[in-house]
Amino acid sequence: MTSEYKWYIIKIDQGHEQYIRELVNNAVYFKEVFIPYQTVYSSKSDVKELCEVYVCMHLCDESKDILSQTPGFCDGDFEVVPDDEVKLKCKEFGKYKWYILRVASNYEEKVRQHILESSMRLGVNDYFKEVFIPYEESNEVTKKVATRKRCFPGYIFLYVHLCDEVLNFINSIPKSLKVYGFLKDSNVPKVISDDEVRSMCNALCNAQETKKLSCGYEKGEKVRINDGLFQSFTGKVDMINDEKKIISVEVSILGKPTIIELDLAHVEKIKE
Repeated sequence: MTSEYKWYIIKIDQGHEQYIRELVNNAVYFKEVFIPYQTVYSSKSDVKELCEVYVCMHLCDESKDILSQTPGFCDGDFEVVPDDEVKLKCKEFGKYKWYILRVASNYEEKVRQHILESSMRLGVNDYFKEVFIPYEESNEVTKKVATRKRCFPGYIFLYVHLCDEVLNFINSIPKSLKVYGFLKDSNVPKVISDDEVRSMCNALCNAQETKKLSCGYEKGEKVRINDGLFQSFTGKVDMINDEKKIISVEVSILGKPTIIELDLAHVEKIKE
């Protein structure tokens, strides 16, 4: 079967790359996967981008069937891509690494916008593949605007080809934006591995999902009881039983914290 492996381009939904990577470990028909872009923190968005992925595979009915059942797979024209073209793309892609730029807290977004806009104006934007600030979404709403919490205040993650042009560009950022330079290792900008960044972002996604409880409630969220013996009492969400559709709420009774169980329909969120 070795001689039958060839490179093909397939299209997938962005955010489903891990399922394509797993094919190499779980199916004999797939030898190698090359993804010529970076996917970091993927939010649960209704808008999905289609991305091209290179797959070295033995094309047959079985491999096509496996792909058709793989989450995120959208299309495969299965046009053969020459090995030299893939090697060239891998070499070009290999120039890009993850680095961390240190800035003053609360200046992260200003610096990010400066990098995106000024790099385009100066013609060095191709060196920057990703300018990324990890955020944790919050269910808290202030003046009807959803709030976001920076996960690493003072840090901006750059996926960049670190050449002289980029170093000069970073050094020329106005002092008013309070950029302190790259995080370094032995006086050299420290490279952050793809696996570290991917693990961090997966952890953020998982933490955000587990933080959310059923019906949009969060542990510790304030609610008001709207029916029954404790009507008009306020308390904090402690736990939800999905199966029984019951919510546990901690309320204060005679000055003592007490956990009571209620039907989900008997509580409502308190709007700030």
